[in-house]
Formats: sequence, C-alpha cells, structure tokens
Amino acid sequence: MLPHAEFWAERIYRTLLNSKDLVISYGKTLEKLESSTKQTIKEILMVIKDDDPDLYLDKANSLLEKLS
Repeated sequence: MLPHAEFWAERIYRTLLNSKDLVISYGKTLEKLESSTKQTIKEILMVIKDDDPDLYLDKANSLLEKLS
C-alpha cells in the first residue's frame, strides 16, 4: 500500500470497527477475498488492535478469525 494511503486505510477500518452492523456485514465478505488482500487487512487490524486494545480487541479479533 502506498505510504499516503496507510493512514486512510487505518481510519476506514477504525470507523468500520466502531459500527456493529458494518462489522457483521463486512465479516461475511472477508472469506471471499484473495489471500494477498486478506494479508493486508490482517496487518491493518493488528496495528489497530495493538494501538487501542480496550476499544478494538474483540471486534478486530472477530474479523481476524474470518481471515484465517
């Protein structure tokens, strides 16, 4: 991912994780993605989860499970 897009990707995922409805819907689509895309998403979710585990741990883990 281009360096200037990393911030925005993380911002989008933080917004997604803050919405219960979006997390559920998005989780259903993750299984259909290519492995390279899944890896990129995993990396973003890990950064977010490590940065603020009190807020994002459970939701990030639920999406990470779908990516495995």
